[in-house]
Amino acid sequence: MSRKIKIRYDENNFNLHTDEGMELLEKSIRKAGVIESITVSSDEKIISGNARYEKIIEVLGDAEPIIIETDGTKPVILKRTDIKSGTKEFTEAAILANTTAKKNINLNTDSIREIAVEQFDINAEEIGVEVVGIDNYDNYNKDELPPEISGKDLTPDDLEKLTGDDNTLMNRIIITFPVEKQTELENMLGIKINKVIFSMNELRRQ
Repeated sequence: MSRKIKIRYDENNFNLHTDEGMELLEKSIRKAGVIESITVSSDEKIISGNARYEKIIEVLGDAEPIIIETDGTKPVILKRTDIKSGTKEFTEAAILANTTAKKNINLNTDSIREIAVEQFDINAEEIGVEVVGIDNYDNYNKDELPPEISGKDLTPDDLEKLTGDDNTLMNRIIITFPVEKQTELENMLGIKINKVIFSMNELRRQ
């Protein structure tokens, strides 16, 4: 079904995205076209695909969308008539679909807490969010911290050594920060942070 609709962005988008992920998303659309669909509500607000829609407009301009109306009880399958399996194009598109999704996730835990948990009483852990943030780190009892870091101004020498894959001794550094600052912190330190700790329980498991 093809008709004109006015798609609206979700102002409460729970994914803040990352600079690297947005760059990769644009590259993906330029190289492989539209791989993932955009899902909107009955009143045409984006449920999934805010970033995709933004980059599709940038790359493809005002190309007319194909609208498929569904109640979610049947799968919607996109058949790419220009890509054949077993080709370079197929392989590249398949990899980009996964790497783009991985690189472009940056959950807005504040919004999840305020809207999903507090407003709609949604169990965040049941929908894949491990913990919805720490309101005030200073209010936590220091006795709840692992003994190796409790009450310390940490330096690498304060922490036990870890052994890397090549048996090289490595220092473990624990950093706590607001999740929305991850990209800024990575750029400042010049490293990739591959684990965000949301709770004291998770910190204890490290």
